[in-house]
Amino acid sequence: MTITADTSSMIASDPRTLVDPETFGKLVDYFAADRHVTRNYAEQAVEQFLVFLKAHADNVDNPNFGMPLPDGSIGRVVPTLPVDAVWHSVLQHTVPYAAACEQIAGGFVHHIPILTEGMMDGSAVTFTLAALHASGYRVDMRFWRGEAESCCPPNPPQPGGGN
Repeated sequence: MTITADTSSMIASDPRTLVDPETFGKLVDYFAADRHVTRNYAEQAVEQFLVFLKAHADNVDNPNFGMPLPDGSIGRVVPTLPVDAVWHSVLQHTVPYAAACEQIAGGFVHHIPILTEGMMDGSAVTFTLAALHASGYRVDMRFWRGEAESCCPPNPPQPGGGN
């Protein structure tokens, strides 16, 4: 006899529970003020950013998950533009950002802008979505539609380079 789990009735966890209420509130406040968005939108966006951090933390040491990057490392999860916007905003406020990283990932999560073929062809979002859903936290697909994109151009001008 084979027994299988019926996951259709499972309810995903609330992403807000990934951090303490004070940290969540500060992240929302900073994002809403920085991007001039409503508090409701800011709360939803920050929730998805927290799920992104959780997916990163769950897979950062998994050698069987992700895709090779140009530098030989393995890319685990990538943000879409709406989630990356949260990341850029909260990075400016390192105390609550560092607190969120510590609570979710056990340490600081660095933002390393890259642009890979997987980001351009959509395959990076495929493995990111798998990681997001595997986290057990609510994934709002409104924030995850479309391809992941680098927040930096592939060949940015270099200081003193005349570009």
